[in-house]
Amino acid sequence: MVFDFDGTLADTEEKAFNIYNQLAAKYKYSTVTMEELQHIKNLHIKEIKEIVDIPFYQFPRAIKEGQKLLKAESSEINAFCPDIHAFFTELRRDTDHTGILTSNIKKTVAQFLNTYEMSEEIEFIMCSALMSKSKKIKKVLRKFDLKPSEMLYVGDESRDIEACHKVGVDIVAVKWGYNTPHALERYNPTFMIDNLWDVIDIVKKKNKV
Repeated sequence: MVFDFDGTLADTEEKAFNIYNQLAAKYKYSTVTMEELQHIKNLHIKEIKEIVDIPFYQFPRAIKEGQKLLKAESSEINAFCPDIHAFFTELRRDTDHTGILTSNIKKTVAQFLNTYEMSEEIEFIMCSALMSKSKKIKKVLRKFDLKPSEMLYVGDESRDIEACHKVGVDIVAVKWGYNTPHALERYNPTFMIDNLWDVIDIVKKKNKV
């Protein structure tokens, strides 16, 4: 059982929005309004790259600096699910392995887990480049000697769905994250959910197959 972090477990959208505009002012990129953000949430990451005018060669630097700024606020990141600790305690009864695969940095995720006293509930944190999640999903499969059919990934973006389809892993798309439900539906996720607790029902059904 593997989870994305930003937009799936952690509500980082507003912080990421503010950080982007902070960097935009610093490096003379185009800022984004809240109205424009709602449009962006319907787009794939590749389409977003075409809208924001960050030069391609500067994109990695912008991502890295943004992640550092978010890390500085990591103790203030809220979980979407208020009873997230209880959720993972329950989930661990029905799954052998539970981890996080994210494009964020490990220290930010670790601080979040510490805030919600979940460090013992999460077996691993694995970090990935923005467009390389399929490779890291394969790494998880090898690490735990799993077949693709034995893994479930929970994410909030179209790129999560694409990565899972590429390796044959079922994907649960959440409706509250960075991409809108409409954007997610275009990429045909295996499941879509309104509440994190719905994951447990999906896991129980998969375990019976």
